[in-house]
Amino acid sequence: MTTEKAQQVARMAMEHAEAWCAGDPGKIAELFAEDGAISVNGGEPHVGRAAISENAKELLATFPGLVVHCHQTRQAADRAVFIWTLEGQHADTGNLVSLPGWHEWELDDDMRVKRCRGFFDASDLARQITGK
Repeated sequence: MTTEKAQQVARMAMEHAEAWCAGDPGKIAELFAEDGAISVNGGEPHVGRAAISENAKELLATFPGLVVHCHQTRQAADRAVFIWTLEGQHADTGNLVSLPGWHEWELDDDMRVKRCRGFFDASDLARQITGK
């Protein structure tokens, strides 16, 4: 049985993917609490909506026309997982990239992301960007 909270997480993930596809950094950042944070592959976190929006803007510039596909979500208590694939053409090399990954979300009481830990295969991304 799917709970109401699980359905809400699924809607959040779809809206988040749609914001990426629309190229809207502000909408991307709205998923997060005001002081929310995201770190990718254990890197330095981007904290706050302004920093998250700026980071999104950089990724969108690196991959113009970026598409994010939402494949699956899971939710338990205040945690959720968003499984996605990013597809786009790298701005500098022109190479097409198709990169699977996921985000682990810690949610606040308002169903905003407090903490996001993202993961993808960085060596696969580098290989696809360079075409080697």
